[in-house]
Amino acid sequence: MADVRIVAKALDDFGDDWHWVILHDAEPRGERRYFSPLVDTVCGILLDEGGVTVTLVDTGAPDEPNCPRCQGEGLGPALRAEIERVLEEAELVPVRVR
Repeated sequence: MADVRIVAKALDDFGDDWHWVILHDAEPRGERRYFSPLVDTVCGILLDEGGVTVTLVDTGAPDEPNCPRCQGEGLGPALRAEIERVLEEAELVPVRVR
């Protein structure tokens, strides 16, 4: 399974910004439909976790996003992935209350 990367936005969630949206481990489910266990943006907005079927609709998106962080002025994908890995590991550590 491969990641699918598109330029998109949600109507109210993103305002006027177009983002790089990543459908992680996307499985084709018909024409323009994918199942993905995780959908987020390059700049770190979590759209869905746990599995969702996404239907791609032509919304007139530009070829490149206009979100500054998605354009590379924010966290790079490798650094963001490392931060996510560290946070996931931290969630497994028991919390001690005194």
